[in-house]
This record gives sequence, structure tokens and C-alpha cells, in this order.
Amino acid sequence: MELPEFYRDYFLEGEQRWIGTVARSLNLLNTIFGPMSKVYGIGRCAKMTYEMWKELLEDEEVVQKERKPDLGLVFMIDRDVDYITPMCSQVVYEGLVDDIFRIKCGSVEFGPEVTSSDRSVKILLNSQDKVFGEIRNEHFSNVFSFLSQKARNLQSQYDKRRGMDIKQMKTFVSQELKGLKQEHRMLSLHIGACESIMKKKTKQDFQELLKTEHSLLEGFDIRECINLIEEHINRQVSPIESLRLLCLLSLTENGLIAKDYRSLKTQYLQSYGSEHLLTFSNLKRAGLLTEQTPTEALTAVESRVGKLVTDKAVGKLTDAFSSLAKKSHFRGISKKLGLIPRVDGDYDLKTPRDMAYVFSGAYIPLSCKIMEHVSQLNSV
Repeated sequence: MELPEFYRDYFLEGEQRWIGTVARSLNLLNTIFGPMSKVYGIGRCAKMTYEMWKELLEDEEVVQKERKPDLGLVFMIDRDVDYITPMCSQVVYEGLVDDIFRIKCGSVEFGPEVTSSDRSVKILLNSQDKVFGEIRNEHFSNVFSFLSQKARNLQSQYDKRRGMDIKQMKTFVSQELKGLKQEHRMLSLHIGACESIMKKKTKQDFQELLKTEHSLLEGFDIRECINLIEEHINRQVSPIESLRLLCLLSLTENGLIAKDYRSLKTQYLQSYGSEHLLTFSNLKRAGLLTEQTPTEALTAVESRVGKLVTDKAVGKLTDAFSSLAKKSHFRGISKKLGLIPRVDGDYDLKTPRDMAYVFSGAYIPLSCKIMEHVSQLNSV
């Protein structure tokens, strides 16, 4: 189904605006921090952004030659290079806050269930929020212990007022008290947010969701995963989560066999409405939810990475993509690049060794692994 010409032009114009914004941001970084030593990009949009950025630099070429590179490696990766990562449920604090409350333009609105009052509160999530800055990237299982310790530290800072003379009390009030009150307020909100997240994410549905995702990533019990997805759809747990599971199944298995595709699509439409026919059409066009064909060629990701990576430093990446099995391209990439951590015993979530902790040790994002290999081999 082709889009009308007007809409195609509209989307192309939007893409051009986005590319222009990124290119100007790169140029600003280049101006503030100095030239970048190396720039790597994967994908069509990354290439277009790089070309536009180079055009912006032409007027500053003389100035740039006089400056030594200050920034290290810069990576630009199209989203469609790594579709798997956004389909997985992250279990770090910031990710869960986004899932439950939705972070918009760097801010989030906490409702009465968090504020313990009859009104909502909108706050910025940035470095000025010291509590958030320390827990945003922490696995959720570690957050409560941190917040408990933070509460004790704040209480001890309040308690030191006792025994102060007038001069010390004046200094305390003018220099520390305001900051302590603000920190206490933010701590209270984040504790409330954690309690709200716990109520929703400790239910059996979420645990089954994580189990299904991890099995799909590892390639285990696929038929059982399909049965769980069907149950998830028929119980109408969540239309978005159901779609994410369908897309993850398709991406990890290099498409669904025709019988499963038709069955799952029918069940989804019966549960959530026929208006989602367009949703399935859009997902298919984007390559997120597809049917398997008898003669599958290597994915576009393989060809893009193979063309991008001409530097000898990333030979391991090109080798990973050149020897993919036809049954599942993701399985080949995962095996070659070690995207599924193999550890003895339980994965250490308190002192993680890699980015897999974001998904409870189940999966290292492909984009992170690419950057890791290129960075390591460039430092040799």
C-alpha cells in the first residue's frame, strides 16, 4: 500500500528537518569542544547527517585546521540498525519511570498516587535533581536501598542543627537548609514513584513479560513464547506490550511463519479492534513485524554495516555480519558479538560488567556492542 504523494513529501520534509537539527547540533559541539577525532555512522540518515554536517564545517575549515581534536569518537546509528533494543523492557529506574509516567521533553508529571496529595506535580529530570542523578541508571532492584540510605543521610544532616550556636545556625540556614529541603522533597517524590512502579511491575503479568522476552532473545521455547503472547493478547493486558512482543518475536526469528503471522494478527485484531489493520501494515513496511519468505536475503542491517565499516579496526563486526545463518540473522549477530551474556550463577546487578544490566543481564544492546568494539580497537 503506497502512501499518497503529499504524505510522502511530508514525511521526507520531517526527516530532512530532523537530520538538519542533528547536523547543527554536531556543528555546535564541534565549535565548543573542538574537532572530533573520528566519526562513525551506520545507516542512510547517519550518512545524510554526516554530509550535511561537513557542509556546515566548510566555512570554518581554516579555523578547524589550527585546532587539535578534543572530542573522541562520535557515533551516529540509525534506529533501524538496532530495532531489538527498544522492543525489550528495561528495568533501570529512568526506563521504568518512562514506561509508567511517560517522560516528555525531559520532564515527568507525577500524579496524586505519587505525591500523596490531591494534585499532580511536574518536575524536570536533570542533573539539578541530585536524587534522580544518582539512581537514573540503577537497576530497579538497587534503588530502594539507595533511597533508604539517602533518607538516613539527609536526616543526619538535619540533626546536626542540634547544639549549634547562633552563628552556626545562621550559616546553616543560609547555605544548607534550602538545598536540604529541596533534596528531601525530591527524595519523597522518587520514593512515591518507586512505590507506584512496584505495584504495577511486581505483578505476575510483568514477570511473565520479562520471561518471554528473555526466552525470545536466547531462542529458547519459542512455541511456548507464542502461546504466552497469545494469552497476553486474549487477556487484553496491554495493546502496546502485545505489539512489542510480536515485533520482538518477528525480529529475533527473522519473521513469523505465515500460519503464526495470520493467527496472531487475527487474535490481536479481535482483541483490540480492526482499526489496527493499519498498524500491522505500518509495522510490516518498517520491517518490524513480517512474514518469513522461502528465500530470505541477508537483512539490510548486514549490508549497511558491511559498507560502513571499512576501517580495519572493526573487522570483527564485518565478520559477524558476513557469516549469518539464514534461519535467524539476529541469532548469528548475537552469537558473533556475544550479545547474550554467559555468566556462571546469577548476573551481578550491583556491579555490572556490561550494559546487559539494563535488561537484567539478558541482552547487551547491539548499538552499545558496536561502539564498544570500535572504541577498544581504536585505542590499540
